[in-house]
Amino acid sequence: MKRFCPAVVAALLFAGVVHAQVYNVKVVTDASPDYSDMQALVHSITNKWPTMKEKCWAVFYWNHIARRQTSPMHLHGMELTDPIRQFNDYGFTMCSTVAGINNAIWHHMGMKTKYWDITAHSVPECFYDGRWHMYDSSMSALYTLCDGKTIAGVRDIGKTQGCPASDGKEEFGHIANYHCLNATGVKSFLTGADCYRELDQEARCFNPNGLRSWDVPGKFTYLNQYWDWGHRYLLNLRDRETYTRFYHRLDKPELDRDGVPVKDGKFTHAVTGESVDTKRFYVPNTGEDPKVLFDPERGYRLRGNGAWVFRPDLSPAGWKRAVQSDVSVVSLPPGRLQPAAAGRPAEVVFKLNSANVTTAMTLAADVFRKSEDDRAAVSVSTNNGLSWKEVWKAEGTGKVSATVELLEEVNGAYETLIKVTMLAKAAAPDVALESLEVETTTEVNAKTQPRLNLGRNTVYVGTGEQTDSIVFWPDLQGSSYKEHIAEERNIANAEKHPVYKGAVWPAQPNEDAYLVYRMDAPNDIVRVTFGGRFYNRASKSRIELYYSLDGAKTWTKSWTLTDTTRPWDVIHYETVDVPRGHRSVWLKYLMNSPEAASSGCSIYSVRMEADYRPAAAAFKPMEVTFTWNEVQQDRSLLRRSHTQRVGKVPFRYVINVGGADQPVMASLRVNLEGAVPDVKYGYADGVDVGGEKFVGRWLTTGRNLAVGKSYKASRPDNQRWDSGDPDGTKLTDGLVGPPYAGGIASRWGVAWEWWEWEGKPDNPVSITLDLGKVERCASFGLNANGYGLLDVLKGEVKDKVEVFVSNDGKDYKSVGFLVTDLRWKDLPVNHMWPDWELIQGHTFRVIPEKPVTARYVRYDVTPRRFFCITELEVLDSIRLEPFDLRIALPDEVGAKASVYPHGVLVRPLEASTPPDRSPFAGDVRPPLRVRTHHGGRKERGGEIET
Repeated sequence: MKRFCPAVVAALLFAGVVHAQVYNVKVVTDASPDYSDMQALVHSITNKWPTMKEKCWAVFYWNHIARRQTSPMHLHGMELTDPIRQFNDYGFTMCSTVAGINNAIWHHMGMKTKYWDITAHSVPECFYDGRWHMYDSSMSALYTLCDGKTIAGVRDIGKTQGCPASDGKEEFGHIANYHCLNATGVKSFLTGADCYRELDQEARCFNPNGLRSWDVPGKFTYLNQYWDWGHRYLLNLRDRETYTRFYHRLDKPELDRDGVPVKDGKFTHAVTGESVDTKRFYVPNTGEDPKVLFDPERGYRLRGNGAWVFRPDLSPAGWKRAVQSDVSVVSLPPGRLQPAAAGRPAEVVFKLNSANVTTAMTLAADVFRKSEDDRAAVSVSTNNGLSWKEVWKAEGTGKVSATVELLEEVNGAYETLIKVTMLAKAAAPDVALESLEVETTTEVNAKTQPRLNLGRNTVYVGTGEQTDSIVFWPDLQGSSYKEHIAEERNIANAEKHPVYKGAVWPAQPNEDAYLVYRMDAPNDIVRVTFGGRFYNRASKSRIELYYSLDGAKTWTKSWTLTDTTRPWDVIHYETVDVPRGHRSVWLKYLMNSPEAASSGCSIYSVRMEADYRPAAAAFKPMEVTFTWNEVQQDRSLLRRSHTQRVGKVPFRYVINVGGADQPVMASLRVNLEGAVPDVKYGYADGVDVGGEKFVGRWLTTGRNLAVGKSYKASRPDNQRWDSGDPDGTKLTDGLVGPPYAGGIASRWGVAWEWWEWEGKPDNPVSITLDLGKVERCASFGLNANGYGLLDVLKGEVKDKVEVFVSNDGKDYKSVGFLVTDLRWKDLPVNHMWPDWELIQGHTFRVIPEKPVTARYVRYDVTPRRFFCITELEVLDSIRLEPFDLRIALPDEVGAKASVYPHGVLVRPLEASTPPDRSPFAGDVRPPLRVRTHHGGRKERGGEIET
């Protein structure tokens, strides 16, 4: 019988099989920003807005969506202020964190920036239109000058001054109390904060006396910008590989109100139903104490998880494209990797890029081992093979199935190498790898993943340069810095990062100190980008960047920092194109200072990326599957999905979403064609619901005619929980209650209990307001909250309030019921909702089709709970305008000409009303040129100045 050579058999069996690898994949929609890198972020959020003021508002809006005020994510001893890393993976920020994030984004928009430490708070400023402007993304709050248009600066907000808004009375913190664009009312509460935040409390934060530690008269002496950047989102796909991002947690722990697990850390996996350690689903936050690890989620629903599944093809036709490197390994049909010869060590290395940060990994392998003398083991590396840790060793003979759970070994990594080593004692076939499956769990920021809106959505799928990447972002604290270096000299460092200066510095003065890194790639390197965040303070200190392409024999200087002016955190990156034939690059970070202490010069952080040619960058069609839940009229959820085959890039297509409200996103899966069996393209249910693109609305309110007017209630309130109205003034004093229920909320209002109406539905409490004269009224409302954590957006508020009007106090006519059954789509774009995403205290309104005249307004209230009213409202005008958030897809360029899109007015503003509260009014400025690649001050090596 004729015997075939194994290679010939393989060629026959796998003829026509196309193997592919597609790199730098991008899937974005026109419903949310592109967080791939800094340029993509700025482009998607700002490119369609013509003025810098509009661009800054758009950044403010999306930063409100992307993060929450909570224990900030700490990595490498510092708060994580890299916008791309934060917004893709975490979103846990405090005031200082998001201030640095803002500065990083604004810098890439071409503006000067400042970082302020003020009284118990940190805020950023940016410069445009000839002055400084403060955007408090921590509290989701903007303040204007007394003109109602110009965004105020830090020094403005706490000043003692007055204007017509305060009837000319000069008061401390006037801007904070009277001109906040994101408050329930004047001198009231912020709407978009993490808890009860009174405007007067915010005014005290901006007390001019609290600025003195950083402010010298006539000169702002800021020490740093508290920023960082350099990360980019790397999504690469191979055959037999799928990545699914879930917009929710895959662990479902039993939580108390603060989101802290109340059990022992073992919970049920939401997908598999297995008992798992919840630590497998997040990167622990160290906070200020590196020994204290905790999950920062705390019930904000920020954290989602991803599942990256890789089943490499081990067949003779496919295995070379599935591995990173190999030594003395061959493949036999149908898919079996074994040593090329007995007695010779063999190894094969697989690479896993997780796109989002890895939290845990499960390896499942089948290994054949004929005898105890044959060896097989698995090791992992998260520093590109500079060091390895063995995680499994074969025991037993025959077919050995291994399941390896990895947590500490991979938690926090983005790239993991998996090395399988084999040694056959007698014959090469005596040991072999017969199958391998790797499932990587990632942590994702659920608020920033590509989402869909109600109606028509445009999805963009594209790819970048077809190069693979190796990234180093080493920890410089303690002994950790040694894990990535190839060489060092004269280095001292901090056991714990000092935050306001670098973590590594020269040990001896006036001597070169340096760290050297070596990056080895399996194929030719195309380019290397390296740099970081640097601190240079002492006279004659310097920091330099070098690279070498000949194994550190010769070095080329790429950049020098000698300037010592403030701020002392300069971010700079160098990009070097590498000639063909180089698979290794050496990078040197050099420091020299006349001072030995860290205050001379030091390095905060470093990042290096080597892009190299992959083994096979052949394009293969991709499949993109969005899954979402459509909210029905009765608030039930209908699961739907859509799968698109992408046969070329760039590619655009449309997904239409139905339902009665914004959808609840479930998952987004991407893979190359063939990785998922039995795929049905299009909508899973075959139904295209059609629809128009969703456009939000901008709310502008006029004057509240009820302020200072008298009213009467048909029955006394119960004066519980600090409520009560002995003087009969609370409901028209102009002070509006907080957006939260419980706690101190009731002390701002008047309350009644639901049981007073039990069995008496036709006997509501009536509150009759006297406007003093007949007025033209455009809208009627009241601000209310109540006992319990009832969420308006979930339809949990069942209280009924009917509004009646009269000119003579005798004959009343109904204008309708206040709308208490709100949905997400109803919230105006300029309403900043609380961090908990619960609408508990709110101003409910009814807007008649046409303005009506009235002197008396009666509110008939039938509560279904402890019901607290904090303010009555009768507006002389109200305007709801279509407002498109104008997300720019990657292939879109150019800003629209209009300042902002005016549409049909629900109620026109009258000429007598106060200035437009829109931050866009009357602002037209050409955009600034954008600085690229650099940060801080101008240095040799270049920076585009604005």
